[in-house]
Order: sequence, then structure tokens, then C-alpha cells
Amino acid sequence: MSKTAALCLSVFVAVAVSSSVLAKTSNGLAIAPSASSLSCFVPHGSGPGYNASIGNQQSGKSVCITVGERLLVVLSAGEANASPWRAIRSSKPGILQIAPLTLMFTRGTTGTNFKAIRVGSVELTAERPTCAPAPSGVATCDAIELWRAKVIVRAPAPALPRPSGTGIYGLVLASPTCPVERIGQLCPPRPVAGEVDVRDSGGKTAASTHTDSLGRYAVSLNPGRYTLVVVTGAAFPRCPNDVVAVPSKAPLRVDITCDTGIR
Repeated sequence: MSKTAALCLSVFVAVAVSSSVLAKTSNGLAIAPSASSLSCFVPHGSGPGYNASIGNQQSGKSVCITVGERLLVVLSAGEANASPWRAIRSSKPGILQIAPLTLMFTRGTTGTNFKAIRVGSVELTAERPTCAPAPSGVATCDAIELWRAKVIVRAPAPALPRPSGTGIYGLVLASPTCPVERIGQLCPPRPVAGEVDVRDSGGKTAASTHTDSLGRYAVSLNPGRYTLVVVTGAAFPRCPNDVVAVPSKAPLRVDITCDTGIR
């Protein structure tokens, strides 16, 4: 076995844990399993010019963003003398578009800012040689490392209905919805179906409404201090009684988080 082949084989074993390492063949690339079979998670980490970010550790994952949001993808080569990642490519046009990048990256880091412009799914990919570049700047090893992530762009959430004058509005949601939330496994809060009673300082019901299928509610109220009581007709979800002060100007948003009892 040549020294070059031995080096490529050792790199293959070293990086296979975090991402796909592929070998060039006469048929092109041996593609790793598609990310489409994985669960979708919502990335976090907003900053200047972007709403969320992903990187090396999200290889093989599926991420969800909303139309209008910006997703920053940052890939690091790791070692100082390692070959950098090549341009991050999108599998289809019209869903993500490249947005202005307001950050400066260190040497060996590749980054692209994408803006979601239409509902749909797209796969982002990037590749880099696993061998360090020679003095000429060209890597001498045929093995490459492939990074890939599926991006699912969803429609914005429906707007919350508001009372026409003063009052309160918001969402009633219950969580947790699974015992343990893991990366790549979504456990979003679920809407609560129930009655929202608004009680005055004397404990009398001043107004009442029901949540809709999305857990939304809205109540018109005079300015003042009230207690919100959510009645579900069951032991769980258990919702706290929220004390609110309704202002005399714009309606007040009050989201209520209930406990499902799942542990």
C-alpha cells in the first residue's frame, strides 16, 4: 500500500464519526444515506443578519426554518493545515437564496448566509479533500469528506387574533410532549383545547372564551387587573393561573404554558 493510500485510509476512519467520508470512483461519489429520513429540528443561534445557524455537527441532519428567516451555515476545516471546505451548494433553486454576509471568518472557515424565500425542502452540501494541501495548494489525496444537511422551509405561523380594543390575546400550549428531547427529534409544545376564564379581583368571571385548534385565544377587556384561569376538564394538562394587568392602550399578549405531566 502506498503512503498516500495509507494516509487516506487513516483519515477515512478518523472523520467518519462526524460526517460522511467518500471516495472518488469511476461513477463519481458514493453518496451517504439521505438526510430526508431524519427528524427535523429547529436550529438556534441568531446573530447579526441571520436567525439561526448550523455547522459541522449538523451533517446528516434535517433542519426547519420559516419563510423569511436567514440560515447561516459555517463549516470549519478544524486543523490549521487542513484543506478548507469548498462552496456550500443548494440542490435546487427557488427555495433558498444567498443573503448578504456581515461576518468575517478566520482562515479555514467557509460560510454562506441563506434566506428562505419559498416553502419546500432543499439539500445543502459541501465537500473538502481529507488530505492537507501540498505546497502547490492542491490536495494529493483522492478521498473527500462530504457535509450535507436537509433544510425544510415552512410557512409562517398564522397570525394571532387580537381584540379590537383593549384586552388580552395569546397562545395556550402544553409541554413537555416527550420524556427526553434529543437533537434531531422534535418535541414541540402542543395546543391546549380549553376555556379561558378571565376573573376580576373579586373572583367573578368578567369574560370567557375558548381556544381554537392552534391554542389561540383573544378576549376584549376593560383596563384593569385580572386572573386568567384555563379550564380543560381534565387533570392534565395543568395550567397555572396568570395574573395580568390589562393596559389602556394596545391589547396585551399573554401566552400560557401548561404542564402535560410527562416526565
